[in-house]
Amino acid sequence: MAVLVTGGKGFIGARVVGELVRRAHDVVAFDLRGTPGRLAPLVDRITLEAGDITDYDRIAEVLAAHKIDRIAHMVFYSAEERGVDARPEDAEGLYRQQMIMNTGTFHLFEAARRAGIRRIAYPSSVQYHAGDEPWTGPAMVNEDSPAMPTTTYGMGKVLCEKLAKEHNRLHGMEIISLRIPGAYGPGATFGARGINLIATHGALGHPVKLPYCSEQRVVLAHVDDIAWAFAEALDATSPAHDTYHIGGHYTSYAEIAEIGRAITPGLDVTLSEDAAVRGHFPIDSTRIERDLGLRHRPLIDGYRQLAQETISSHTERMAGHD
Repeated sequence: MAVLVTGGKGFIGARVVGELVRRAHDVVAFDLRGTPGRLAPLVDRITLEAGDITDYDRIAEVLAAHKIDRIAHMVFYSAEERGVDARPEDAEGLYRQQMIMNTGTFHLFEAARRAGIRRIAYPSSVQYHAGDEPWTGPAMVNEDSPAMPTTTYGMGKVLCEKLAKEHNRLHGMEIISLRIPGAYGPGATFGARGINLIATHGALGHPVKLPYCSEQRVVLAHVDDIAWAFAEALDATSPAHDTYHIGGHYTSYAEIAEIGRAITPGLDVTLSEDAAVRGHFPIDSTRIERDLGLRHRPLIDGYRQLAQETISSHTERMAGHD
């Protein structure tokens, strides 16, 4: 099966590419530039295509050229190292964010429809429900909990999910929205909201300052578990639902700091105790566990693996400088 992965060089996108290659699919990775980046280890097993997701004609051209069957749409706006929920700092940034996250998604859905492609895995977000403001919804959030976004990013996810449902209803498509939590794991130094730092900077003996207070909680999922969920959504014969929470571990920054100290004894890690507690809520991931069989690895196992890979990569770089 030929699968297009948009944003294929990104933090999550590159892991989706790797999982699809492992499943023996023919993968085309679409990104702004044709250089391999994170995909260098797979460059002989995939096809790289350069293009802008806001360019409808380029998307249609790539779909036709490679006879694409299914799509993992993994494009994010400036997600790397600062988190997709960070607000654009100026009007140009705001414009570009909306073009990429919303208009680019509209273009992809329509180009896929015209090309006869039914199945798309779309990366929604827990910010479908809320962002910075205190959460006032149900104690446990599931796929049917209310949409109460407080960021332009979250509002865009609500809009794109609605568009996906309309394409499914009107055109018999199978666009599956998977709501992503905070992603940690190999491929980024910071990770979402700084959650990688204990096993990247920390594993190398550097002091770590986490950007939130001890009480701040967050839902975390390993990037490879997220990638598995997207690949499974594409491979599944007929998923029972068109929306899934990926879910993960509901944990505090104090607990994340303790994991860092357990992995790297003597780690110098501090928290930003003057930071206000932002909106947070636990995720009910029963649906994706039941329908697709997703299982999340233990947090300490995921962080330990990341720390080991960080140390190994650093050692190889240092050896190369000798």
